[in-house]
Amino acid sequence: MELRSFCRICAAACGILVDVDAEAGNVLRVRGDAEHPISRGYTCAKGRALPLLHHREDRLSVPRLRGEATTWPEVLEDLASIIGAARDAGGPDAVGLYLATGLAYDSAGQVACGLTMRTLGSSSFYTAATVDNAPVLVAAEQVAGDPMMNPIWEPHRHGLLLIVGSNPVVSHGYGTTLADPVRRLREHRAGGGRIVVVDPRRTETAARADVHLAARAGSDVILLAWLAGSLLEDGADAHELSAHCDPSEVERLRTALEPFTIDAATIATELDPTELLGLLEEVRSARGRLAMFCGTGTTMGRDGVLVEWLRWVLLILTGSLDVEGGMRFNRGVVNRLRPPRRIPEPAPGPPTRPELPRVAGQIPAVAMVDEIEAGRLRVLIVAGGDPLTAFPDPARLAAALPLLDALVVLDVAEGATVAAATHVLPVTGQLERADLTLAEAVSFRSGMQYTDAVVPAGGDRRPVWWVLASLLGRLGLDLLGGAPPDTLSDRSFLAGLLAGAPLDAEAVLGAGPHGVDLAPSYGWVHQEFLLDHRWRIAPSAFIARLGQHLGPEPGLLLTVRRENAWSNSVRVAGSGDEPIARIHPDDARAAGVVDGSWVAVSSAHGSMVVTVAFDSDLRPGTLSVTHGHPGASPGLLISGRLDVDPLTSMPWASGLPVTIAPLHT
Repeated sequence: MELRSFCRICAAACGILVDVDAEAGNVLRVRGDAEHPISRGYTCAKGRALPLLHHREDRLSVPRLRGEATTWPEVLEDLASIIGAARDAGGPDAVGLYLATGLAYDSAGQVACGLTMRTLGSSSFYTAATVDNAPVLVAAEQVAGDPMMNPIWEPHRHGLLLIVGSNPVVSHGYGTTLADPVRRLREHRAGGGRIVVVDPRRTETAARADVHLAARAGSDVILLAWLAGSLLEDGADAHELSAHCDPSEVERLRTALEPFTIDAATIATELDPTELLGLLEEVRSARGRLAMFCGTGTTMGRDGVLVEWLRWVLLILTGSLDVEGGMRFNRGVVNRLRPPRRIPEPAPGPPTRPELPRVAGQIPAVAMVDEIEAGRLRVLIVAGGDPLTAFPDPARLAAALPLLDALVVLDVAEGATVAAATHVLPVTGQLERADLTLAEAVSFRSGMQYTDAVVPAGGDRRPVWWVLASLLGRLGLDLLGGAPPDTLSDRSFLAGLLAGAPLDAEAVLGAGPHGVDLAPSYGWVHQEFLLDHRWRIAPSAFIARLGQHLGPEPGLLLTVRRENAWSNSVRVAGSGDEPIARIHPDDARAAGVVDGSWVAVSSAHGSMVVTVAFDSDLRPGTLSVTHGHPGASPGLLISGRLDVDPLTSMPWASGLPVTIAPLHT
């Protein structure tokens, strides 16, 4: 039997056709849905591997309590008792929840997580945003007034696309979801559009660009600051600056950018000046038609927040925001954007780390271990994540987790954090649940699509919303407006989310995976959203930080990357779990390292052992490691105490100085 659905490994939400053995409940094959209006038959290797992911041997099927299989009533009663005692002793904030990528596209589940924390009255809410994405949120809030404001690229407009430290061919977009990325990039160029990639590695995306600039890791701030300063001298959109920016802010920005000359950019990037001038001419020529996005290569850098801010600056200076031909904004359907009343001041972190601001209301992930060690965090619920592979200094976190009264994991498969959990709660995987597409702020599509489950839930798995509602019910709290969890379904829960949305709930549910569109709109941000109709182009904190910027470090620098076969710490497709560090052959030979051998990679904060692979597509001076790999995550090399950004609360990973040494056996 063939069923239509959409993939929920990433936010691209590609349409898929799923072949199912209805009698046995087995998922046989997944392929792209040629009739899907956005993905047009495309699906990546991870999407095609969904049958393997669904049937993997380490799927969680039965609740576990302190290492032993148990029943739902027993595990929930035990957990409710522990949570009640923790709240009585330490208040609501003694119960925390970490929401990560594994649950990011479980629409009912992620909403239920947020509702659970509000119902408990706890502010101990953590997400993966402060692991790799916080600069995007902080910059958006300061410049546009809301952390979820996000410019969307429209490939069919055929302007200039500038990609810095991102590889959408593998990641399917960062800031703009990109189903069928290779064809989108190809069509953009075929229609007259241009693509320029700035990245230390000739990535899969760079190989398909018009221009690849192999700049040194960590040089992005100086490069973008020089571009912005040059535009202010000649080429900026005068109307955008006069009508939608404060004149005093423009002058403050101009002064701050003066030190960033072409000589400074040449030294920092180690590019030829003619390459830089060519880029400047491309940007100047793209007024009103510039699109730009960055990725983890920059957001995980020491000054990732400056890169994100300067991205906004360039888009504003060229008059390319909220206009046809440039980048638009989605208003949202369920998560509807509302005009801000003011630009909020950053809220301080928890008592153990008050110097680190919350990001979008979330406690920074690096503060979690401090909260546990101090006894403030007594119960931790991990939803769709593996902190032991994603966080800095995993040994310290591993030593702290047993101090908790309960470590609760809601997930679909085994993992390092699952193995340490006191309460393991098996939840439905993507093919076993209904879903909406709620990644609205980054969606290439302005609309909504829905899918039913394609197979029944296996084992004793339950939806995340059901688990949390059943748990809260045992605490005398209500998550579902008085409805018993067993009387609702995924579909009815999701229909409730669409109440009051600009799209009719029945129309969305009836349209299924092909979805319902909202017409893209332009100009509404300028007219209705911005405070005083103006961008905050020069926030004081960013201006001060720019004056302190040091540029790239000398020596060999760590960069993080994504892999085709991996979704963060979970291998979805292909084979081989061996962690690989990629290095230019010249750097390897200088260190006495042989291709395919084991090496020790060390930083000021830690070390790890990986297999080295020569890669001539990397510029010399770069070591590329997969982020979140359970065998050798960059978390082993970074610190949660030192080199943490005081504006975004994120640890420094990309551009971090490292050394390598051969391991002789």
